[in-house]
Amino acid sequence: MPEPITVVVADDHALIRSAVVSIVNSSPDMRVVGEAETTEGAHDETLKHSPRVLVLDIDMPGKDVFQLVIELRRDRPNTEVLVLTGNVHDSLIKSSRQVGVKGYLSKADRIETVVDAIRELAKGNTFNSPAVRDRILPVDAKRGAGTTKGERLSDRELEVLRYVGRGFAKKQIAEMMNISVKTVDKHVTTVMDKLDIHDRVELARYAIREGLIKA
Repeated sequence: MPEPITVVVADDHALIRSAVVSIVNSSPDMRVVGEAETTEGAHDETLKHSPRVLVLDIDMPGKDVFQLVIELRRDRPNTEVLVLTGNVHDSLIKSSRQVGVKGYLSKADRIETVVDAIRELAKGNTFNSPAVRDRILPVDAKRGAGTTKGERLSDRELEVLRYVGRGFAKKQIAEMMNISVKTVDKHVTTVMDKLDIHDRVELARYAIREGLIKA
């Protein structure tokens, strides 16, 4: 029998952590070697056990989770990181990909999806939740990698989006940006097309969710 895939599970919610540990340990080809409820704990358990995969909640007490991943990629390069989170946002997906995360799951996914993801990461492949795949566009020939929908927005379009999110009318936006209402309207249409959002209320929600403005 081949050696099982070793896994560390880090999540500050005990019920979720317990569920992930249970489903992993019920799979004959993998086993949990450590658990943690803070990013510091995840760091220590990963250094101690050198797991093949670290299942990591993206929002836990302690140091910044992306800084943690950077450190672990340096100190335990053979450990792959599987992000498990309730926040499927463009900004978080982008940050995760930038630090080398190869797996990103939503907590809305079936719990069984975790073991599928772990197997793929152990092989060196990527595995993303359907909700994440919907946010990542196909490979761009110029960039050489897929991009999130939010990454496609220009600085000017982001500026318009922030104003829309704050509830300003197109005429007000035009005056503040010193452009015509027609140009504002064109920018709004382009932003909606790029984000696949076709409602100003949803645009505002997107801006708040992605941290572009404060609620």
